[in-house]
Amino acid sequence: MDFNDFVDTPRKQLMLAGSVFFLLIFPIYFAVMPTLIGDGLVSAGSSGISAEWEVSFTETPISLTESVNLGDGDSHDSFFDLETESNIGYVMLEISCNDNDDPAFNDEGSVTSDISQITGEFEDLSDSGSCGNSPVVTMIWYPTTNYTGGNLTLTGTENEIRQLWASNGDGVGTWAATLTAEINAAPVLGGIVDNDEDYDIVWTAMTYELVLTPVVEVEA
Repeated sequence: MDFNDFVDTPRKQLMLAGSVFFLLIFPIYFAVMPTLIGDGLVSAGSSGISAEWEVSFTETPISLTESVNLGDGDSHDSFFDLETESNIGYVMLEISCNDNDDPAFNDEGSVTSDISQITGEFEDLSDSGSCGNSPVVTMIWYPTTNYTGGNLTLTGTENEIRQLWASNGDGVGTWAATLTAEINAAPVLGGIVDNDEDYDIVWTAMTYELVLTPVVEVEA
């Protein structure tokens, strides 16, 4: 059978032409379609459909607590190693003391932070306070801007809202602070002399998962 046997009728000629067409178009189709599909998915995922969403947060705290006894002028370095893949709403440091051995002359504490080992842009803080107040010092940083954990309703695409409420890896690393004690004793002879103080140090990182629920309007 020679080539003429494949084209000796109009029907055979059409069938041959169709076969050649598909042989040529299939390689092009399979080469181009993955790119088109990928671009389409990226485009849809980045824009999405704008809608109204109920936004809530499933919170999981990570904490470290330690207690130290310090004399006048003594210092203690506290470290909080924070490693998590979850979003971080805030990181808080609270230091408390209870000056019950010489209440008329309250002991004090001063604190200076060190955020040099933290991912993200944060400011070092320093503060001091009296053991007559509880806590003596509170410091707070927000890897997620102005995080409160309260439910709210927002309008936008899902991706836009997720980016708005995301810490993007900020806040991970070793948080550190130095506590320095100031002991104030009554100026009297004899009796009990106040020469040290117990301090409680609490680090708390509030991690969270974002929960988005579309608002469905129900007609009356």
